[in-house]
Amino acid sequence: MKVNKSANFPSLRSTDVKEIEFKIGYTFSDKSLLVQAFTRASRINELRGIHGDPPQSNEVLEFFGDAVLGAAIVSALADRYTERCRFGIRSELSEGDYTNIKSRLSDKRNLSESLKKTGLQKFLLMSEGDTKLNMQEEPSVAEDLFESIVGAVFIDSGKDMSAVRTVIGRLLNIDSYVSKKGVPIKSYKNLLQEWCEDPVRRLPLPEYREVAPRTGPDHSPEYTVGCFVDGIEYGRATERSVKAAGAIAAKIAYGKLAGTDRDDRE
Repeated sequence: MKVNKSANFPSLRSTDVKEIEFKIGYTFSDKSLLVQAFTRASRINELRGIHGDPPQSNEVLEFFGDAVLGAAIVSALADRYTERCRFGIRSELSEGDYTNIKSRLSDKRNLSESLKKTGLQKFLLMSEGDTKLNMQEEPSVAEDLFESIVGAVFIDSGKDMSAVRTVIGRLLNIDSYVSKKGVPIKSYKNLLQEWCEDPVRRLPLPEYREVAPRTGPDHSPEYTVGCFVDGIEYGRATERSVKAAGAIAAKIAYGKLAGTDRDDRE
């Protein structure tokens, strides 16, 4: 493994490395990138003052993974649900369908839940404080790890998107977001709009607007969006994009107004 041999530096056992690689369907040429993907900044902060080449956290890999993820999902969708024809490409899904599927697949909650199903969060290298707080089970931490793994594969493979797609295909069940008839499951925004437009209710269409100052680092801000129906806020969520926050706020609002909580929708 191409990692610093100091016992104080973050490391993973060879058996852990093999298990991680098996679960994600990718073998690293440079094992230090895999170790970095699993190293939180809190662990690095504990090592300040150690001489030599300092170890690195997974934050930069997370940034790369976040950016690459969307392109990899679009590539997978194009392969699955389009076909070439003499007019270009043909697809039974609309642009809006693809937008909806991509948004739900890359949603923070979905990334977190998908990562946790693999059990990979148990390999995180964290500070003693984070370990005591069981931070590896926090949704935001699991999401960060997902993106860090994708970023590490992107760099290790020489920016090979086919390798990234292989890993994402192992971690995300893309086909589960399209019904057996090939029709995308409706988003909660669509469901809420239809609920409001019902002739019995005749309510104004839902409104989505930012309800709190943006937070987080400049390169990865978080947005808090509220979902309003007839001037009343029924849902609120904080995510890394206004669209993603609005989608979750719509889910919360729909659950309250329609009196249901359907887990098969986003």
